[in-house]
Amino acid sequence: MARWNVSKLFKRLLRLDSLATQEVSSQTHWLEISVIALGAVGLAWLARPHDPTLMAARFPWLWVAPIVISLRYGVMPGLLGSIPLIANEWVASQMGRVSGDFSAESFFGGGLLTLICGEFSDVWRDRNKRMEETYLYVTERLSRLTKRHLLLNLSHDRLEQEMLARPGSLRDALARLRTIVMDAKRQDGPMPGAAGLLQLLSQYVNIESAAIYTLKPKSGTYILGKCVASLGDPDDLSPTDELLRLALEKGTLAHIAGEDISLNRHTQQLVVAPLVAGETGLVGVLSVTRMPFFSLNVENLQMMLVMLGYFADNLGAAAGVINIQQRLPAMPVLFAQELACMIRMQEKIGISSHIVVMHLGGQRRQEITTEFLRIKRGLDLYWQTYVQDKPMLAILMPFTSASAKDGFLQRIEAWLQHRFQGNFDALGIQLRIINFEFEDPLTALCQCVNGDMTP
Repeated sequence: MARWNVSKLFKRLLRLDSLATQEVSSQTHWLEISVIALGAVGLAWLARPHDPTLMAARFPWLWVAPIVISLRYGVMPGLLGSIPLIANEWVASQMGRVSGDFSAESFFGGGLLTLICGEFSDVWRDRNKRMEETYLYVTERLSRLTKRHLLLNLSHDRLEQEMLARPGSLRDALARLRTIVMDAKRQDGPMPGAAGLLQLLSQYVNIESAAIYTLKPKSGTYILGKCVASLGDPDDLSPTDELLRLALEKGTLAHIAGEDISLNRHTQQLVVAPLVAGETGLVGVLSVTRMPFFSLNVENLQMMLVMLGYFADNLGAAAGVINIQQRLPAMPVLFAQELACMIRMQEKIGISSHIVVMHLGGQRRQEITTEFLRIKRGLDLYWQTYVQDKPMLAILMPFTSASAKDGFLQRIEAWLQHRFQGNFDALGIQLRIINFEFEDPLTALCQCVNGDMTP
């Protein structure tokens, strides 16, 4: 048994994620640099006290330490990690343990190699960060699209009798929910709009008594926060509740009829469902104490979970969307959400996007607008409005480089030439290219809506 425990301990210590964690605190950062550099010098004195600089060896083994530091943390930490080697050379020469004079050529070569490795590390860590942010955005976009498809299936699978018994369709509920979040975002509180969410759930899912609690991250898990809204007279949700534990472990809804619930249920709730946002993870939890027995079915539970996720997503994006729609009230919410997300990505990591604004003023402007909206790309978002009684199209192109934007314009011009026998100028189409890297996209869109198409 002892041998088995030792084996498990070594396996845990030698895992790659333990040796090179993604997030390192500042104290751990400098502690690792000191331990690696000073540890290498200490091992040299321990292994070869007569030659602590290892100058007699055929390979400069001591330079492995600053190279490892530069590959792990970059140029400056690698150079700082080479300081103990210089000090070691000086101490060894003072003690007469080094044969010959101070070798400047050796330290120049080692420092140059450290600089190259550090620069390599900086470049690839920056590229890796960009790829991770792009992956997170695409994953979040896919998650939102999946939820919308699920909402579409649920709304079309309802029986006519159920639709008549409810105050409206699922799409109406989501539109009302989005309005509730946008209006409540101007209020104070950790989760504005939670009371309105409970009212909607009572109408569409028939819950009678429920409460919404916040969640606080702690040591890789979540702890239960305070109650922010309640409906009816719900029982308090215990931090040790069995349904709460299952909901946090699986990140999805848990109810008393689930297969994972024990016969001796340590819960006073019927349903516990997390509020999962695409960017921030778990933001809260809903506990339902009372609801009609016939309402505790798969369709209602799915509808509840989707509405909670939609609420959490809109809650995180509400501030940016409100700011955009205050300046451009005619902009659709979905376009404003993606624009706010792209602005955050540009400010956070410098990933640039483009907006192509087309103001159509020719005689065939209505026909061109209708045909153009049929050939749009999948990832792009389109906003059609009118400026001076003429149609204007704004095409948001996420993560699009300048060359990809130019290729898009060339394809559109070729399509116009083939379909309408003219280019942009001949058909009276004014273009305005908005590059997120060089100008504020929101200000530029406001100028276009006001009729100013000059860059």
